[in-house]
Amino acid sequence: MIVVLGDLMLDIVLQVKSPALEASHGLARAAVGPGGSAANFAVWAARLGAEVGLIACVGADLLGQSLLHNLDQEGVRSGVTVTEGTTGLTLALVDERGKRTMLAARGANSALNVDDLDHTLLDRADLLHVTAFSFIEECPRRAALTAMRYVKQRGRLLSLDPSAHGYVQCMGPETFLAMVPEVDILFPNLDEGRVLTGEQQPERVVRALLRRFPVVALKMGVHGAMAGNGETIVHHPGFDVPAVDATGAGDAFAAAFVLSWLARHDLAAALEQGNRTAAGVVQVAGAQCARAVPLDS
Repeated sequence: MIVVLGDLMLDIVLQVKSPALEASHGLARAAVGPGGSAANFAVWAARLGAEVGLIACVGADLLGQSLLHNLDQEGVRSGVTVTEGTTGLTLALVDERGKRTMLAARGANSALNVDDLDHTLLDRADLLHVTAFSFIEECPRRAALTAMRYVKQRGRLLSLDPSAHGYVQCMGPETFLAMVPEVDILFPNLDEGRVLTGEQQPERVVRALLRRFPVVALKMGVHGAMAGNGETIVHHPGFDVPAVDATGAGDAFAAAFVLSWLARHDLAAALEQGNRTAAGVVQVAGAQCARAVPLDS
């Protein structure tokens, strides 16, 4: 079983033709749907055939009820706590090239605490995937790190998405890395990898991170992805598709990579599956709106 811990949000994606001018009005196309980095990973893993559980937190409001219903419809087992307050909300402004500006009101995600951890899910986890948005605030950070230690003590696997290079930069790369020494698979994007290592070239970033982590999968957007384990490094250029909205593409990539890697331990195959799934996501607005492409056997 794959267990995921992190954010569960409602996403509002506004596609704009040009940057909005201050104190002006503009037109946009809107897409509204379920999101949150951890929830996106969980949904895509479930769509690709895995048994999945999600540990997260939503508010006792209409949005929270809707997101819980969506998880049920997607076949994700809920370890979600309902708390007072509002459900998290993300606003994504997407330009004509698919580039995003993200604004997040974390809401109930900030309230996840150690007592909310669903140990019935954690006891069944073959792999726990954590998104580091949960590290931003003290309460969910304690919950995430406690869950990670619990799973590792049982000899299971950990994967981690650093989630936000600005946060890693503010915390300091050594402080961040010191919190997560037992992670088995790391999923940075190129900006995060550069902050964590001080290197600029993708292969040098991967090699530097491999000194700390057994498997590294570096997400590089339109340039595909690069992954390594031990001395082996593989690059996949990605797929040339029209980019509408990149929201959730990295989460979908990570979900497909994990499932393929666990099944075959083949870096090239895992990269291709990750990029193929992410390519479907970027062609539509919304993190969970694309159709799933079955993984190769």
